Amino acid sequence: MQVHHEISQGRSAVHWLTGVIIVAGMLNKQENSCRSDPSAHKTMKASIEIARSQLSSGKSTTDNLTQDTLAVMLLSNNANQTCHALQNLIGQLLTWNPLDIFVFSLNNSLYTRNAWEMPQLNVIFMSLYEHWETPDQAGSRDLWTASRFGEDYRRMGHWRLAFQMEFALELGYKFVLQIDDDSAFLQPIEYNLIQYMASHDLKMAARNIIAHDEPDVTQGLAELAKFFLVSEGLQPKSLFIECRPANISGLYTSGVGGTQDGGYSTKYIYGNFVIISLDFWFQEEVQRLVKLVLSTGGHFRHRWNEQQVQSLVWQIFLARDEFHLFDFPYEHPVKV
Repeated sequence: MQVHHEISQGRSAVHWLTGVIIVAGMLNKQENSCRSDPSAHKTMKASIEIARSQLSSGKSTTDNLTQDTLAVMLLSNNANQTCHALQNLIGQLLTWNPLDIFVFSLNNSLYTRNAWEMPQLNVIFMSLYEHWETPDQAGSRDLWTASRFGEDYRRMGHWRLAFQMEFALELGYKFVLQIDDDSAFLQPIEYNLIQYMASHDLKMAARNIIAHDEPDVTQGLAELAKFFLVSEGLQPKSLFIECRPANISGLYTSGVGGTQDGGYSTKYIYGNFVIISLDFWFQEEVQRLVKLVLSTGGHFRHRWNEQQVQSLVWQIFLARDEFHLFDFPYEHPVKV
């Protein structure tokens, strides 16, 4: 197997004859961090330019580069888990699903491994350093609830809300698969997920839903949702089903299993497998909610993370037949 190495402008690319694995290394460290402030996108733009260039070089044609391809967003600093996740995606998903897998990492050793032979697949390794941040809106640490969840865990949620969707949209993808590096399909998925989503007019899909979350990781979320609904003059599609009483007066933070004692149940989509239509995610009303959340810092300070916010988007904006819960055999977490 011949391998061609390129080193230029702080990035490297590894091209395999049977396919392509592209390693995008550290971005120029002189670039400013990409803040949650919409006006600061220098590193977002740089990352998009790297990815677009590498995707084009790894394809036989750039026509319809991303229209039928699922953008897989994977965060990982563990080489063994990354390798297992990639092998699982190839073995169980690739045959029926064109994939571009973006592995964002703080682990530089991932860029230099030579065991990444992935036929017919693009795997693009990107640096996380320029986007792995604690937003100013998070406030001082003494304000953070749920202390058992560390800063990096919260940064993951912030990155998923503030970066990954826009990154995929700018590259031209229609659907994003958000997946953890310790998730695994237990048998082949013998149908095309994008075609399934599109043919059923689905906007979001998940593999698992949890009945309720702990009160210290949902503090204030219901109240923010109430403010949003009142200020926007919106009637949610299914949110009030999760409230007691089942109207806006029941939309408040409660104890564990809120619907038992009144309030919002905090039912949420498990964030280790979520597919989202970017046409839907970037609708104006959806973006107003996401930007409202980011502006408060509550997603970080109270560890709502992306999964509670994505769940709120689902319950406010989607009718029952626009959301799908898959039932294929699946495991999380997988110990490697």
